[in-house]
Amino acid sequence: MGLIDNFRGTWLPTLAKVVIITLLAVTVYNLASFGQSSRDAVNRSFASSASVNFYGLSDQLADPEQFEQYRSSPENIRKIARFYDDVRADDRLKVLSIFDQSLPIADFTGDESFEYGYGTEIGTQGPHDEEGLGTDVVNVKSVQMNKTAFYFFNLKTESGTAPNWDEVDYAADSIPILLGADYRDVYEIGDTLKGNYYSQIAEFRVVGFLESDSSVFYQNTINFFLDDYVVIPYPPTIADFPESESYFYGILAFAMINANVAASTDMSSDAVLSALQAAAARSGFHQFALIGVPAYITQFGLVRSLITDNLGLLVAIEIVLALGAAVVVAALTHRNHRRRGQRVRTQWALGWSPGRLERTAIATVVVEYAMVGSLLALVIRLLPNHDPGSGYLLSLGVVVMFVGDAVWQRWLLKKTISEASRNTA
Repeated sequence: MGLIDNFRGTWLPTLAKVVIITLLAVTVYNLASFGQSSRDAVNRSFASSASVNFYGLSDQLADPEQFEQYRSSPENIRKIARFYDDVRADDRLKVLSIFDQSLPIADFTGDESFEYGYGTEIGTQGPHDEEGLGTDVVNVKSVQMNKTAFYFFNLKTESGTAPNWDEVDYAADSIPILLGADYRDVYEIGDTLKGNYYSQIAEFRVVGFLESDSSVFYQNTINFFLDDYVVIPYPPTIADFPESESYFYGILAFAMINANVAASTDMSSDAVLSALQAAAARSGFHQFALIGVPAYITQFGLVRSLITDNLGLLVAIEIVLALGAAVVVAALTHRNHRRRGQRVRTQWALGWSPGRLERTAIATVVVEYAMVGSLLALVIRLLPNHDPGSGYLLSLGVVVMFVGDAVWQRWLLKKTISEASRNTA
C-alpha cells in the first residue's frame, strides 16, 4: 500500500517528470546519433580525407567527327588502353574511373524508381522494345567503376562479396555486378540479368549488395548515392581486346579514361602532368586533358565545417535544455516529496521503520524510471535513425540519472524522518 499511496495526489507531476526526462533523453540520443552518422558520412565520402588533390582526366576529341574517326581505329583504342594502364601503374597516382549511363535490362522486375532519368527533367522511358533483348526492356541506372575507385571511396558489401576485380573478364559467360541497397527486395545473390552493354548483349550475375547510403564523389557531386544503381566493374585492362569487338571496346576505352586522378598534396600539378605526359609518350595517346577539380577539397572543407559548426551549436543548445530540464525535474521531485512528506510522518508515527520507508521511496523511483525506460524505448523505435552506440550511452545516462535521483530522494526522506523524530521527542 505504501507504494500506491506515494502516487496519490502526485501522479500528474510524476507523469510530467517522466515525459520531460524522456524528451531530454530523446534529444540527447538524436544529437549523439547525428554526430555519429555525420562522421560516418564524411568518412564514407572521403576515404583519404583531404590528403589528396583531385584532377579531372578526359580526352580532347570534342569534335564528333574527329572522335568517331579516332575511335574507328583499333590501334588508337589500344593506345588509349595502354595510356590508362600506364597511368594506373604509377604508384603516386590513383585513377578513379567512374562513368554512369542507362543500362537496358530485359524483363526487369523493379519499379520505376530504378529507371534512368527517374525524378529528373530527362524522365523515364518505361518498358520498350530493344533489338536482341525483346519487348519488355527497361533502362536502369548504372555506373561502371574500377577497383581503385571502389576502395578509395570505402565502398563495402552488406551481403555477398565484392567482385574479384583482377579476374573480371568481359569475354566470360557473365559479368559480375553489385547492386545498390534498394535492390535487396528485387533480386537475390546469384540472379542473372540480361542487358545491352554498349550495344553488346551481356549477361550480368549478381554477386553482392552494397551497404545502404553508399556513395562516391562523381562529377562534382560530393555524395553520388548508389542505392538504386547497378555497379559494373571494369576489367583490369582492355589492351588485348579482339579487333572484331573494336566498336564496343572503343566506347569502353573512352569511358575508362574520363576519370579523376587523385594525387598526394605533396605532388605538384606539374609533377602530375609530367607523369601523364610520360604515360602518353609510352602509349602514343596524347589527346588528353588534365583539369583541376577543386570542388572535392572545397566541398570536403564545407561539409566538415558545416558538421562541426552545427554539432557545436546543437551541443550548446542541448546543454541549455539539460540544465532547464534538470531544474524542472528537481522542482517536480521536491514538490512530490512535500506532498508525500505528511504521509511519511504519519507512517513514521505508526511505527514504520526507516528501512521500510526507504524501500518504499526507492521503489517509487524505480517505477518512475521504469516508465521513462518504457516510453523511451517506444519513441526510439519510432525514430528513423538508430545507432547502437548512442543507445548504449543513453541507457548509461538514464541509469546515472536514476541513481542520482534515488540518492537525492533518500536524503530528502532521511531529512523528513529526522524532523519527525524531533517533533515526537
